[in-house]
Amino acid sequence: MEYVKINKQKIFINSNDLYLNNLDINSISEIKRLQKFTNIKGLYLEGNNITVIEKLDPLVNLRRLHLESNLLQKINGLDALIKLEELELTNNQISKIEHLDHQKKLNELLLNNNKIRNVENLENLENLQILDLSNNLITEIEGLERLVNLKHLNLSNNQIRKADNLIDLTNLETLNVTGNPLSESIHLKNVRIINQNKS
Repeated sequence: MEYVKINKQKIFINSNDLYLNNLDINSISEIKRLQKFTNIKGLYLEGNNITVIEKLDPLVNLRRLHLESNLLQKINGLDALIKLEELELTNNQISKIEHLDHQKKLNELLLNNNKIRNVENLENLENLQILDLSNNLITEIEGLERLVNLKHLNLSNNQIRKADNLIDLTNLETLNVTGNPLSESIHLKNVRIINQNKS
């Protein structure tokens, strides 16, 4: 059976998915033999101490990458992962959305609970269907116009005052704006708007 090694401990690969959650991993380079598994589809590194996304270039068939609850400050090191469909970066310290130019197949991007101030650099993600930017520091929503396939957008608990430029998102099904100081009501045809603000 195939395995990787972390601190002399063998972790076995389970049907194209590798689960390395909560193992006190400080760096992806600590995962010995990882680069050998070019056909791996899912890599789960939740709840570690990883500060940099690195050494993933050989994993060209990766579809799912979960790095939630780490210590990441930047999005980088993903250029070779062009088949990536699901990217989970929740609960890190990321302040800027960047370096996602090659992830054209991405359909789920979770960036909630970070330190993001601006919605930017998403224009190439035309297949994106789920975007979670809740619990950040966002004040304006711009740069989502080209996300024509977006179905679910969570912007709750930010500092957004206006959301009128979402009208171009014709496939949007749900929009969560709870916990924002909106200055006006949002009216989008056929969209379920969740806004549990108390007025």
